[in-house]
Amino acid sequence: MNLLNLRKQAKQQFKELGIDTEDADFIIAETLNVPRTELPLINELTPKQTKQILKHINERKNKKPVSKIFKRAYFYGLKFKINNKVLSPRQDSEILIETALKYIKQNKIKSVLDLCTGSGCLAIAIKKNADVMLQAADISQAALRLAKTNAKLNDVEIKFVKSNMLTKIKNKFNLIVSNPPYIPTHEINLLEDEVKKFDPILALDGGKTGLDFYKIINDTAIKNLTPDGMLILEIGNEQKDDVINMFSNFKFVECVPDYGGLNRVLVFKLNKTET
Repeated sequence: MNLLNLRKQAKQQFKELGIDTEDADFIIAETLNVPRTELPLINELTPKQTKQILKHINERKNKKPVSKIFKRAYFYGLKFKINNKVLSPRQDSEILIETALKYIKQNKIKSVLDLCTGSGCLAIAIKKNADVMLQAADISQAALRLAKTNAKLNDVEIKFVKSNMLTKIKNKFNLIVSNPPYIPTHEINLLEDEVKKFDPILALDGGKTGLDFYKIINDTAIKNLTPDGMLILEIGNEQKDDVINMFSNFKFVECVPDYGGLNRVLVFKLNKTET
């Protein structure tokens, strides 16, 4: 089959379904294992290549995310294995990495905990770009197995701990980062099919108001932070004020917007009176 015709056909179908047309080129390039820049140089596809590409295009038309189709994702310039047991990394979460690296450098932070690590993308991206001791925790054993695989894939050393939030964490850290579940339970069914059908509910459901895990962090993180300890948390766009007001044990430092200008990351510092 002619590749140019296939690309045009796939992009038109995606456009009609409200799917990003760039996903077509991504799918084709990933299937052929070539850079997207090389696609214009390819004329004809073999029957086997055509069959495989059409299979993946149909999966995407059924709203399966490309990260779940290929079981891999790219985040902060790194490659990660992904499955249906973990949240697919989002580009918006790269803001958390940039923010964490800024404060690690400014405050000469030496120890970091990634809470609700999932695929391990936050922990691994930080460890890859900063000289820190890093520990990562998750309640899901399946997620931890994948996170360990991703740490090995990206050649970083991280200690992974199975823990329901901070219950099994013994050490103290200069910084705790987390992208906890924060979708209100009643909104789960309103999410896009790409999310609600292919990401685990465990990584999405933040309880009735979406704030359950922030409350746990506020109530329990003190015991795992050094006197000058900090928190850097991802939030939903409309949760800024509620989370800031909830964190009475901490001093609010700043809110960092994502690439779309939405509230995405909150930074807190431990009140010294609480230590």
